[in-house]
Amino acid sequence: MIISTGTASGKSLAYLTPAVASCLDGGTVLYLTPTKALAADQFRGLRELRITQVRAATFDGDTPFEERTWVRQHANYVLTNPDMLHRSILPRHAQWSSYFRRLRLVVVDECHGYRGVFGSHVAQILRRLRRVCARYGSSPVFMLASATASEPGAFARRLTGLEMDEVTVDASPKGATTFALWEPPLTELRGEGGAPVRRTATAEAADLLADLVLADVRTLAFVRSRRGAETVALSARAKLADVAFSLSTGRHGLRASGSPGHREAAAPPQLPEHHDLLDPHFNLNELPGQQSPDDDFTPLSPTTDPSADRAEDGSTRARPSGARSSAAGSSAAGSSAADSSAARSSAAGSRTSLDASPGDVTGATDLPGGVTETTDLPGRATSAANLPGRVPGAANLRDTATDTTNHPEGATSAADLPGRVARAANLPDTATDATNHPDRVTNSASDPGGVLGAADLPERVAAYRAGYLAEDRRELEKALRSGSLMGLATTNALELGVDVSGLDAVLIAGWPGTRASLWQQAGRAGRDGKDALAVLIARDDPLDTYLVHHPEALFGRPVEAIVLDPDNPYVLGPHLCAAAAEIPLTEDDLAVFGPTAPELLDDLAAQGLLRRRPAGWFWTRRERATDLADIRGAGGAPIQVVEAATGRLLGSVDEPSAHTTVHTGAVYLHQGETFLVEELDLEAGVALVSGSEPDYATFARDVTDISVLSSLRSQALGRGELHFGEVEVTRQVVSYLRRRLQSGEMLGDEPLDLPPRTLRTRAVWWTLPASVLVPLAEDGIDLGGAAHAAEHASIGLLPLFATCDRWDIGGVSTELHADTGLLTVFVYDGHEGGAGFAERGFARAADWLTATREAIASCECERGCPSCIQSPKCGNGNEPLDKRGAIRLLNTLLGADVD
Repeated sequence: MIISTGTASGKSLAYLTPAVASCLDGGTVLYLTPTKALAADQFRGLRELRITQVRAATFDGDTPFEERTWVRQHANYVLTNPDMLHRSILPRHAQWSSYFRRLRLVVVDECHGYRGVFGSHVAQILRRLRRVCARYGSSPVFMLASATASEPGAFARRLTGLEMDEVTVDASPKGATTFALWEPPLTELRGEGGAPVRRTATAEAADLLADLVLADVRTLAFVRSRRGAETVALSARAKLADVAFSLSTGRHGLRASGSPGHREAAAPPQLPEHHDLLDPHFNLNELPGQQSPDDDFTPLSPTTDPSADRAEDGSTRARPSGARSSAAGSSAAGSSAADSSAARSSAAGSRTSLDASPGDVTGATDLPGGVTETTDLPGRATSAANLPGRVPGAANLRDTATDTTNHPEGATSAADLPGRVARAANLPDTATDATNHPDRVTNSASDPGGVLGAADLPERVAAYRAGYLAEDRRELEKALRSGSLMGLATTNALELGVDVSGLDAVLIAGWPGTRASLWQQAGRAGRDGKDALAVLIARDDPLDTYLVHHPEALFGRPVEAIVLDPDNPYVLGPHLCAAAAEIPLTEDDLAVFGPTAPELLDDLAAQGLLRRRPAGWFWTRRERATDLADIRGAGGAPIQVVEAATGRLLGSVDEPSAHTTVHTGAVYLHQGETFLVEELDLEAGVALVSGSEPDYATFARDVTDISVLSSLRSQALGRGELHFGEVEVTRQVVSYLRRRLQSGEMLGDEPLDLPPRTLRTRAVWWTLPASVLVPLAEDGIDLGGAAHAAEHASIGLLPLFATCDRWDIGGVSTELHADTGLLTVFVYDGHEGGAGFAERGFARAADWLTATREAIASCECERGCPSCIQSPKCGNGNEPLDKRGAIRLLNTLLGADVD
């Protein structure tokens, strides 16, 4: 069965009760989770039950080898992950024979994390598990749990191969969540091609995190990449250090973001105003489809604000962006209605009303289900207050909640939403504001050991991500639960189910890829029925821009269908080999693995991977069959990051990511420290680094070539043709850029000599005949630049229509492609054999490309920017690009006559 109800609705209790009962009856339980952090959290909860008959143990890459024998022989509640099940438990099933004979229940927690190629691999691992259980005479019940699964029954059947009952009715009590969409302002800086650049989502997140910590609001900041998480924590700590210095010297009232009459906080080591430096998506950090810093759903290798005024009727008005009040004078007790009115009037010129700016600010009529907007907002803001059933509005906020400072550039509206200085609604009554109470920086409720001094402020923020050593991660999790840490900048490693009680707010720096992930991350705060705050901070990206201007695409809609393809031959083949190595395959086994298994077995035998005998198929090689299946797409053994001078192991990076993150000359961040990569040795699997403080950041560039192998499906699309088929993609990281931190100045493009990578995958592509392009060329449209811009924007928008991330896909465009003879734009899956994303793009091409055209057209820039047509991964330096031409080209393709 599958339980698919909201976050903190009691799913853990639902499977824990039968699990403990199974242990008490002499049976065993297997608990599977995508991340080791969640397994460790569940293990802690089991130990707190103090039931001696439940012998629980984690079995993952962090488990010491001397403990593993005890787990195999004595544990009856084993918490592990698909990686260990695939590589250790199933291949050594004979050592687990007593455990498998008594296996009663298999719990698959946070199962929505099993999507795409990873989910397809897990589906086959579960089939192998069922087969091993049958060998030992057990037939366990499979119980799946997810807060955000669409069509849960159908998905669970596809994942396990079993018939499923589903539980979807959620009667659990819910606290109110105020949800805000926040778009950073445009800055005076210019990026590639002179494009305007927004303040980065990571810079905004760092400011908000520092302010929330100052206000004693326990906060998680979800950041897209590992480097981004490090950067947010480092910047927030720098701001808190500045506040601590001011408090210690008697200059009270300082805020990290500054306010009129107060000294500005010292700038962090990065340039917070420059998109290229802090946006984790500008750094060309990943080749699509490989294990990415954006995706920390992975066990590691075994080694390793607007301020708001209260109206007389109790409604809330957001102050315009031009007005800023001092921290000390903006509390509920210190601000009069006359002052508020004057503040609004003084900035009337910079304020944009809802009616006057429907393109920039979404009003009540734009949102489904009666979403209401309270008052005028700055032109860049979008409100998502009062979302029925999902997001409660201003009426749910405590009257005692006060905010203290206005966001200077223009934020998003939500009642009593904290801006630069957070005093969020519905926060614990004991939370104290450090500025208003300089002698009491933190409250005793969150600091059981005593009141911390100002000097300890920076120590209340840290980063958390995969790549840390196990003991470091456990210490951070413990510190966050205890309250000694008030702010944690994390990747999605903490997205799934970890119960950190007492969290009040969640910051989400950039669209997390799917609505499912959005609600998972927002659900980390406000557990146990408490109220919470969630803020989605838009990146300079086409999809983020689209969403803050079209909140109806987020709210009131179901989460995406989970895409996985267990029959993908690149997935199924290696698992058939692994299954044969565990127990020789017979004809009776083939039904477990799906209808394509018989044909694929013949191919595997022809390749010499399996040997056919009258009794079945056998694995005869000396190598480990499990090594054939790279279930997370990591592409090989991880690269160990080692400090050259001391030999200290800092962490690890998956091998494909090494090309872009720890190449020779790269700037590498780790727990707030900056290192320079001296040498990357791919053969030895080591990157040697040395401590350094360079005044620049590095960003890798790659070039891509694509060839069509076959067109599996095609159809007419407007005046062109749409295709879906097999392609071969060749990619190579060829250089890296160095940009000065303080000015964004380009310091050079340094060449790299790294091997190319070839990927056989599936793609969706569209073509236009020369005859329909003649009018565009005659109007001076750069067809190559138009196609290039359309490709970038379509890659950015596909995640809205397929359950994928921008880093799961790639693209190529050309005015004249050798295989089609026409102007062609490709978008391909970044996983061997395909992952189903391009196929979903083919199925929803009209909607997808229409949204792409709207995203480009609605962007306020003149010639194109990262919010519409510039790509953070472009190997050609975002040249050439033609924004007007892209709109015309998409209109031509879709048969639209508007320009």
